[in-house]
Amino acid sequence: MSSLVGTDIGTMGTKTVVVDPDGRVRANSFREYGVLTPRQGWAEQWPQVWAEATYATIREAVEGSGVDPGDVAGACISSLYGGSGVPVDGNYTAIRPCLIWADRRATEECRWVEERIGREALFEATGNVIDPYYGYTKMLWIREKEPRHWAKIHRFETPNAYVIRQLTGVENIDLSSGGNIGGIFDIHGRRWSTEMMEELGIPRSFFPEKIHGSEEVVGEVTATGARLTGLARGTPFCAGGIDAAVSALAGGAIRDGDLASMLGTSMCNGFISHEPRLSPRMVNFPYVVNGRRYLYGFTGVATAGYCVRWFRDTLGAQEMEKERETGEDAYRQLDEMAETVPLGSGSLVFMPHMMVGERAPYWDEHIRGAFLGLTTYHTRAHMFRAVLEGVAYAMRYSIEAAHETGIEINRATLVDGGARSRLWRQIIADVTGVEMSYIPDAQGAPLGDAILAGLGTGVIQDHEVIEDWIGEKVAMKPNPESHERYSRYYELYRRCLEATKPVYRAMSE
Repeated sequence: MSSLVGTDIGTMGTKTVVVDPDGRVRANSFREYGVLTPRQGWAEQWPQVWAEATYATIREAVEGSGVDPGDVAGACISSLYGGSGVPVDGNYTAIRPCLIWADRRATEECRWVEERIGREALFEATGNVIDPYYGYTKMLWIREKEPRHWAKIHRFETPNAYVIRQLTGVENIDLSSGGNIGGIFDIHGRRWSTEMMEELGIPRSFFPEKIHGSEEVVGEVTATGARLTGLARGTPFCAGGIDAAVSALAGGAIRDGDLASMLGTSMCNGFISHEPRLSPRMVNFPYVVNGRRYLYGFTGVATAGYCVRWFRDTLGAQEMEKERETGEDAYRQLDEMAETVPLGSGSLVFMPHMMVGERAPYWDEHIRGAFLGLTTYHTRAHMFRAVLEGVAYAMRYSIEAAHETGIEINRATLVDGGARSRLWRQIIADVTGVEMSYIPDAQGAPLGDAILAGLGTGVIQDHEVIEDWIGEKVAMKPNPESHERYSRYYELYRRCLEATKPVYRAMSE
């Protein structure tokens, strides 16, 4: 019994891997799905979509690996940040869709919290601030706007905990997910803040009493779970955690000062701290390894990778057609096009904030995306390169927020889909001035889940084995001359941030 199963429930799809004790991926499976957006700024998902994708991908990956289900030592599930969590009734039936991380509707509730408690008092107690990003503000929205639903709630379950319960019959919550809810979690004591729950009017009974470390075993697969997934009855399940942090683990981020940037649909720049370093400009919660001591602080851009996908889908028709005809990847074609454009994209600045509102380090409920400086001189090539550069400027802005806490970057690694672009990796290194490593064929969060399952079941004795699992990284060193030139464009980006604030506020009003 030595194989491990790792599953990540993502915003746009779920992926499972089966890994052997040496870290080799024996098989994987993926299921895609979408997000419900009833209004602009709203984003929600029904949890059964996640559950069915999890069952299917585990079953397919185990079957594809050729591993006897009885030889699977353990499994673990990570997930997107579920925002409010799944509100379930006394029968554990979902009452309404989950308000996920991207949902920005709770603006009135944020103003109420500001007036009742205040930003500084909340940060002192919880290590986090007030913004529609946080789960506690989304819970308040349900209370205020949907009182009939609120009256039925028995628990709020995180996405991974919802699915784990369906497979094991045991409810749970992990430290990273509890911390990411925000205003009701005491980051210092790693427990629920009874004081803040009472102030906010969120019942303590909505959450399990015990909060687990991500690598802790929380239950075993039931007969029903075995039928749904193909795993053997009795297979241990570990608690798992927030996908960005689990992805950071899969990138080898474990030492003090390590940075792992998840460049997926959104961008999460996660900084590992072995001692308390908190900033109101960052989202702060316990890390997925040694979570009672280590911290994970992140900043980012909600639509970083999505901006690139938006460009491909909206302005890349000819590249997509060529991909259909020849198989040549549309993103690679766009990269080649962008490489013909000089650094700075002809003084075209792209603001990669393609939702209304942005989380840390911006904390701006009105910010939006934009091309600034667009002229008839500019081509699609200029525009696509500007998109890549705009995300890189946002990463530099995020890194500066971390520096303010005293964090010194030890190692920096880019993970997930966007990191496959050599051009984008070089732009990010040049803009930030930081050497960026890349792991070819990285499996991301599912591999991190397998590591957690290994730690929890004893298959892996020490997290240092991660270095052997992920293998050699490809380093992308910044070009000093390019970094100096990009610094001038980065200052333009910062000036654009400030200059557009009143315009975006007016648009929201």
